[in-house]
Amino acid sequence: MKDKKRFETKFTKDKYGKVVKGLFVDGELLDYSVDIEALKKISAFGLEYKKAALLDIEKHFCECLSEFVGRHLTKQEIEDATKTGWI
Repeated sequence: MKDKKRFETKFTKDKYGKVVKGLFVDGELLDYSVDIEALKKISAFGLEYKKAALLDIEKHFCECLSEFVGRHLTKQEIEDATKTGWI
């Protein structure tokens, strides 16, 4: 059985002192963010571009979180962890 780690979101301050929502695994902050302004610009080109960008973000997030946790994670495992608090 895989070792489960605590998975939670909570508010924290970024390097500029702005309060942001962060993702924590066993109390350690995952350094990951999405450039919302860039996503808005891509979305202006149409729904197909927005969908493609969101799929790229999803894939990259899964890869980053997998590396952070130390094992391969699927989208479903991440969705389940969001509900249960364990990954």
